[in-house]
Amino acid sequence: MKTITKVAWSNNRKNKTRSVLIMLTIFLTTFLLSAIATFGYGQIRYQSVNAEEFYGSWFGSYARVTEEKITEVEKRSEFDRIGRTASVGEVENERKMSLVWMDEETIRLTNMEKQLQDGTFPIQENEIAGQQEMFGFLGYADAKPGDVVRIPFRRSMGEKYQEREFRISGILKPVLTEQENQAYSAYVSKSCYEGLYAPGERIYNIYFTLSDAVPVNSSTLEITIKDLAEKCGINSENAAENGYYSLWVLDPGTEMIAGCVVVALVVVFFAVLVIYNIFQVGLAQKIQEYGKIRALGATRRQMKKLVFREGMLLAVPCIPLGLAAGTASAIFFMNAWLSGSEVFGNEDAVPVNMVSAPLLLLCAAAAALTVWAALKHPMKVTSRISPVEAIRFQGESRNKHGMRKGRKQIDVRQLTRANMAMNRKRTVATVISMGLSCVLFVVVANFTGNVSTEYDARKAVPYGQFQIDLTYSTRDAAYPENNLDSILRKNPLDEDLVEEIKKLDGVTDVRIRYMTYLRDRDGNLGSVGVLDREQFEDEAYQGSLKGEVDYDQASENGEILYGWSYFLEESGYSLGDTVTLTLGNAGGETEFCGTMAGAFGSANYDWLITDQTYEQLGLSGKSISTIWVDCDARDCGTVRSGLEHLMEDRQHYELSSYQGALETSESSLGMMETLCYGFLFLVGLIAFMNMANTMIMSIITRKRELGVMQAIGMTNRQMNRMLRSEGILFTLGSVAVSLIVGMPAGYALFRYGREHGFFGLDIYHIPFAEILVMILVLTVLQISLSYVLSRNVKKESIVERIRYQE
Repeated sequence: MKTITKVAWSNNRKNKTRSVLIMLTIFLTTFLLSAIATFGYGQIRYQSVNAEEFYGSWFGSYARVTEEKITEVEKRSEFDRIGRTASVGEVENERKMSLVWMDEETIRLTNMEKQLQDGTFPIQENEIAGQQEMFGFLGYADAKPGDVVRIPFRRSMGEKYQEREFRISGILKPVLTEQENQAYSAYVSKSCYEGLYAPGERIYNIYFTLSDAVPVNSSTLEITIKDLAEKCGINSENAAENGYYSLWVLDPGTEMIAGCVVVALVVVFFAVLVIYNIFQVGLAQKIQEYGKIRALGATRRQMKKLVFREGMLLAVPCIPLGLAAGTASAIFFMNAWLSGSEVFGNEDAVPVNMVSAPLLLLCAAAAALTVWAALKHPMKVTSRISPVEAIRFQGESRNKHGMRKGRKQIDVRQLTRANMAMNRKRTVATVISMGLSCVLFVVVANFTGNVSTEYDARKAVPYGQFQIDLTYSTRDAAYPENNLDSILRKNPLDEDLVEEIKKLDGVTDVRIRYMTYLRDRDGNLGSVGVLDREQFEDEAYQGSLKGEVDYDQASENGEILYGWSYFLEESGYSLGDTVTLTLGNAGGETEFCGTMAGAFGSANYDWLITDQTYEQLGLSGKSISTIWVDCDARDCGTVRSGLEHLMEDRQHYELSSYQGALETSESSLGMMETLCYGFLFLVGLIAFMNMANTMIMSIITRKRELGVMQAIGMTNRQMNRMLRSEGILFTLGSVAVSLIVGMPAGYALFRYGREHGFFGLDIYHIPFAEILVMILVLTVLQISLSYVLSRNVKKESIVERIRYQE
């Protein structure tokens, strides 16, 4: 046994290049496995421990619940803690502001007590608590607990605003990310709410937890709370689950564990390919040596042990080093990511231990099994070596007749092809293994390349740098002048305003969209958007279009489309119905009768028609609903100031900017992009590891051959060209494999993500930039490796190269 170990140790020392490459592969494999395990375990632990801090401790909620229904909920043993909240009214302000009441249980369930920065939540009828920014917009810039403020608000759109005096009881923490046109909520006391609403008028939202006796997990939670709602006489459509909290509390990390296992298996698969490829390439160079050992009396079992110990002796120092480095890197990445996260990096979060000894032992075992799996075939081949056949072995560079084809003259290109064809199996194996390493890169690039904050921002502001939207109500009984029909008759966004905007310094383009108001058969007020061809096709391209309709068909037939396909069934209409409406704008009213040909996903209008259909209505005027203003990015400040000046004397509008929408998207998608690109870095590391190993072995194992060719006349320049050409062929083959396999798989992943509502996935596009970067990096690395290795080869004399024995 000691003799076999000594021979294995001697072989490893003799084959230094192979040993170094295998050790590097084992180290990187263990590094990646431990990093993935530590990151996954740390994420699960951190989220589980801090789930209540981040998401509240409620399992579900019911909206629009009466006192009688709450009594039914309280009677059922399935519910544990139950809290109430209610909308008190809306505040009169250009910003969206509301007054809310929450009882103490809801404050605890939603974790609101930690949002209190100073003071207390309201107790007395005249007390209020809110964010300092909200009080600032109401004219109280330096608001603090104890100050008296006057708040104009109303309970509903059927009432006029009333001003009421409140004393500030507490100041809430500011929002994590101040968004453009940010909405705010202030909180009042129970006595204030009950003083404004009679018992029969009170409608609540309730938050609740479930008792331990309810068998539920994150997958069945939604169904469970909807079933319970129906048993209590509550509309199940008004039920909602606290998905993130239930995910980490009921099924702590199930999806994370599954994801980490999949990624770890991918790492193991590629590592097996790499280690096997190195051993297999080296095996052809050592057939005669192993044959001699067999001739000296070694049994098949001893030959297997020899190869096995060669690999395991290399793994012994690399696995603990990989564990230490991978764990340290994962902890560093997690800490950096958490500290930079506005949600997960707050000071109230509980730090956790991210290191799991059993997981690290499992990673070490997985790394050892990876080496064993990679050695299985070389062990089998070595054990079957016949001493006679081994001594007669001349490599695999022969054709089917046992002789190598020759030519009178041969150039570098033909020599490159001949070298690649000499060992087709090795060439194909190298290309496939490198290509499969890059497949994962392509798959991830298809996902991350389509996670775009720009796409997400463009859903809010489709064109230009600024967007001016008409704001209106459709059911304000107390202030009918705020309703859409009254506003359009005044036409606040008119053609004169558009012309003034075009004259502003820095403005490069202005686009508009028209609209009308409608009254349906029941007299309800609504909106109708007017789309030109480009806008129509943009809406259709966003997806969720129901019905088969296009711009030309809708224009020719005077058809109409519903604006919210998700709520089509609730509208009372079906595709193909004849729709009769009264349409109007600043130019008067007219009757419309047309077929409902389809429904857009979410077009921000109740109904939509084409501009050609609009022209056929015969309305004398045109009312603008949206104005888009474009300019160079450097002129945004000047143009915004100009727009705000023009809009000073106008009402019923909201100004948004592309940059503001982009910042909102970036704050929402930043975490996902960090995770995806961090994972992409690991994938790139795998691809580089595989590529470097295969390329280095391809050159080192042919050192004698290169020396012989130079001895018969090949110049250094020709050798460089040949090696560079071989590297390019390897790269092209790898890229072809990665695209053929990776693109369909990447598109499937994108479709899955979009169907499941993953952030930032809207419109698919081929990730050309990422793929080009991959090709460029592979090409540069291949050429660089060829150049460096050819320099090392040239440092040795031709005689030394010819005499080289691996």
